[in-house]
Amino acid sequence: MLIGRNRSLASAVSLLQAGTSIDVVGSRGSGRSAFLQSLRALLEKDECKVIVVRGVASLRQHPLAAMHLAGIGGPNDQRASSIQVTVEALREQAHGTKSVLFLDDWDDLDESSWGVAESVRRTTGMPIVLSRLQGLRARHTPSGLAASTLEPAYVIDMDPIRFEELEQVLEAHLGGTIETGTMSRLYAKSGGIVGLARNVLDAAVREGRMVNNHGVWSAARDLWSPALRGVLEAHLENLGSEARDALEIIALVGVADVETVRKLVSWHTLELLEERAMLRIVPAGNRQLVTVVPPLLVEFFRNEPLAARRIRLTELIIDRLGSSDSLDLLIARSSRSETLGEDDALFVRLLQERARTRRIVTRAEWKDSPGPRTAVQYVRALLQTPGSEEKIAQVFEETDSAAGDPAGRVALAVLRAQWTAYIENDMLGALRRLRADTHGLGAYERSAEACAVLIETNLTGIPEDYAARLESSDDLPADVQLALLEAQMTVLISLGRFGDARRVFDSLAEHVKNSMDTAHNMLYGLVLLGLGEFDAALSWALRGIDEAHGYLDPDATRAHGYLAALCLGISGDYPATEKLLDTLFAMGEPPSFPTSVQLGLLNIASLVAIRRGNVSLGERYASEVLSSGVPDGPLPVQAGAWADAQLLAFNGQQVEAAERLWASSESLWARGARFSAVLGMLTSLEIRMDPARMQRLEEAIAELDSPYVLPHLEYLRSRTAGDAAALVAMEERLLETGRPGLAVEALKQASALFQEAGDTARAAEAQELLDELVESFGSRRIDTTRFGATAVTLTARELEIAGMIAQGLNNPDIASRLVLSVRTVESHINRIIRKTKLGGRADVVDYMNGLAVGR
Repeated sequence: MLIGRNRSLASAVSLLQAGTSIDVVGSRGSGRSAFLQSLRALLEKDECKVIVVRGVASLRQHPLAAMHLAGIGGPNDQRASSIQVTVEALREQAHGTKSVLFLDDWDDLDESSWGVAESVRRTTGMPIVLSRLQGLRARHTPSGLAASTLEPAYVIDMDPIRFEELEQVLEAHLGGTIETGTMSRLYAKSGGIVGLARNVLDAAVREGRMVNNHGVWSAARDLWSPALRGVLEAHLENLGSEARDALEIIALVGVADVETVRKLVSWHTLELLEERAMLRIVPAGNRQLVTVVPPLLVEFFRNEPLAARRIRLTELIIDRLGSSDSLDLLIARSSRSETLGEDDALFVRLLQERARTRRIVTRAEWKDSPGPRTAVQYVRALLQTPGSEEKIAQVFEETDSAAGDPAGRVALAVLRAQWTAYIENDMLGALRRLRADTHGLGAYERSAEACAVLIETNLTGIPEDYAARLESSDDLPADVQLALLEAQMTVLISLGRFGDARRVFDSLAEHVKNSMDTAHNMLYGLVLLGLGEFDAALSWALRGIDEAHGYLDPDATRAHGYLAALCLGISGDYPATEKLLDTLFAMGEPPSFPTSVQLGLLNIASLVAIRRGNVSLGERYASEVLSSGVPDGPLPVQAGAWADAQLLAFNGQQVEAAERLWASSESLWARGARFSAVLGMLTSLEIRMDPARMQRLEEAIAELDSPYVLPHLEYLRSRTAGDAAALVAMEERLLETGRPGLAVEALKQASALFQEAGDTARAAEAQELLDELVESFGSRRIDTTRFGATAVTLTARELEIAGMIAQGLNNPDIASRLVLSVRTVESHINRIIRKTKLGGRADVVDYMNGLAVGR
């Protein structure tokens, strides 16, 4: 039986047995044809004759084409009317038995074939099953002609199926299990439209966007594919230019109040789109929100490569909303966009177009109805636009915070508290006002409590009574529970309690867990990292970037980008880290808060730039951290000490670098940021070992629930003890937790220790393991020096020769130019490689290119 349609099938059979005709109505991909197939099988099992005629769009202008193609009648008898011949042929096929006529794709049927079918139905009573698209009203012919004589029919709607039903359909189609998060994304994109979901699934599998891991299929990348354009174009068939423009405008604007959409789109067009099931009006408190369905259409429009059309529609939005912001056309102003790849530059432009549209729309909504909910949306849009401080302050002042429903009031109070704490640097004032503005709001006061705990955690430290303040229960509204649980995850990750943080995440509903625009989703990537599941953490981060990229969500892109950059930086894959950071920084100025994500990105960028030899760029990033005046954040690499320590170490000040990191880590520990503190302590001791501090580190790690930090600790123990065998044994655990650079160092040190001990056989074995590991990296260049990288002083002659290598000259050419022997040139090159600790000529090219960028 057809999954999710059994009740409809039973009704259809019963109606047809009673001689009642039925209309099977649904959107493209809703499963109308599959429903007819199952219905036909049931009828034929009941010894009923089923006659099938299909409409063909390209033959719609040819009279009787559909009937003749189905083998009913024909133009052979020239003495009689073709219509009469076809009517008699259809009656003959239906004669003497229970018969039902199926008209599949009725919308594409030619008028004459429909006339024949309707005539036979009236004279014989044979019921008709027709499959048609949603949208045409009753009592019309396929071409839309009014017809007052049509027989009535019972309508069976092919509504979107439920999550569990779609899961059964897709897993049966795929022949395997689909990971829950991926299934949630398939359901969200398709809106439960089964045919569309299968199209997305097939494209994802074909293009490697979904992969099979031990029998379970999961998304490895964003599920949007350009190959789906043809499928989505089919959904837009028969839409006039005005209706298509309207649908794209709504997609560009995003979910908006119906009053705002009415200024952009006529009532007639809205009604048409609603009849075609291409938009939905959703009640939200005292508002009516308009959204495009299926949701995948939004991605289709946002990925359309038609710039002129996008500009025309954006100007139309500006003109009809009449916003003063229309004078400020946010044409791609990023100073770095000209150096980006085509995809990155396009992404930046799309973000800016989206930001402008959202700002215009939300401003119009707020002006029309200056309540808490519209104010929140407008302020969030303004936060994406640098230099909007005065406008944001104006919105706060001119909005009646005591108006509206409790959810809207607390949302505004939370946003204002964050502004006061992070931008106006008045944490105590922010907390006082937050409690005053939300007093008397009942359960929604708990959302304000979650915000207060996060502000304290970010700026001063985790409050001792956080557990009582963040306690959640099932009787609270869903959005209040989410706010409390997100705050719980932040606190638990900071404390290094990753098992507890995972349990909090697992308690969330599936559709909430897999929503990429929520804070807890990025936090879960940190949970995976803290539990030592490095590959899963990196995959989670990259998936989040792809999803946020597809939805043009800058906040989610930055948040998941921070997690991905952290993972890539840990692994020592600096080229990939730099490429990612280029994209993230090209997005322009980050929103005013939260600030901790941007601190983390700047620190990672500084570390990578310095280790790649681009010292001036690293210093610039470090100065941005310092000049921000923002306190260190509670999550990994959100403390300014990281960039400072790297600069100190690079300049040969190893003791000072270790001291800087240790002091920062002790401060973080006192604030409750224990996971970040331990990461700093580990690196401090990696730079310079201190037995007393080693004992302090071991005591600190004992208070954490983090398998991730244990291999690093064991590496330090083994290195300090000179235990070569233990260092060799560390390779697998270091690789599993994403630290190939440390694994290389462990094997190097093991080989040297065995050699010193005279155990040449085991030294050779360690060297062989090292060679295999390095070979496994392929073309990837993995950093192994970390904080061991130091500034290198080359002589003028060595710099000259290195520069010629970077230009592509070989040794004889260099010798000829400098009037030196080839052997002398080779000697200089050997000294260059030894001083810089590079692997060969190719690395010298990269090194010199880095110096050139630094200058």
